[in-house]
Amino acid sequence: MKHFRSRSWSGIATWTLLVTVNVAGQAQSASPTASSSLTLQGAAEQTTAPIIKNAFGRPCLDVEAAARSRVVNPKLMDHVVSVKNSCPRAIDVTVCYFNSSKCNAFHLSGYGRVDAILGTTTERSFRYSISQK
Repeated sequence: MKHFRSRSWSGIATWTLLVTVNVAGQAQSASPTASSSLTLQGAAEQTTAPIIKNAFGRPCLDVEAAARSRVVNPKLMDHVVSVKNSCPRAIDVTVCYFNSSKCNAFHLSGYGRVDAILGTTTERSFRYSISQK
């Protein structure tokens, strides 16, 4: 009677997983670092206007802002503010540069999203405020 040495399938699977992780780690470290064309901005400055909230007490508006470089001239930056409404009711939104009269006003429908460009300049960072009705 011959005795065969059996291999554990879990041992083979573990070895395969380690090899896969090692290869993936090498691929990530070998990739060149590319500079991003987006510069994310901080939260909106506080205004005296009330914040509209949903039934759970959370703000209806989710706001993100970024400075996005242009393709033709990367020194020029579009200041983009993205506003998403997570509530069923429509909200009137005004986005302004902080302490400025340079604003964009729009009507945001329920569960809608708007990407507004405040302006274009060479500055990578900007401050903004949002009011809602």
